[in-house]
Amino acid sequence: MTRTYLLRPGAPDPNGVGALRRFGIGPGGSREEVVAWEPPHHLGYIAVSGLPVRHYRSDVELRRDGDGTVISWEGSFDELVPGTGTLIRVILQRMVGGFARRVGRYAESLPRGAD
Repeated sequence: MTRTYLLRPGAPDPNGVGALRRFGIGPGGSREEVVAWEPPHHLGYIAVSGLPVRHYRSDVELRRDGDGTVISWEGSFDELVPGTGTLIRVILQRMVGGFARRVGRYAESLPRGAD
């Protein structure tokens, strides 16, 4: 992800339910709407445009585990083009895995107790 934009704030938090965000990845990107917001443990969002799938939804859950945090990032979608589901699943798993690793590295850089 190279760019992010808040296109429409959510309520009551600008990043909360109803927020519409644009994520730029190279020359492409997607628009996603926040549908669940329970900070600091849960974020749910749907893809509004930019992904070659229908009905994409992801939920990100953070759970304490000893001195660390477990990140669970699960998503689902319907194929837009029959037969492409496996390829798109692999691409999305790699993208989301990269996002989760970067979120983990960022969290590790924060001062202790900054959750």
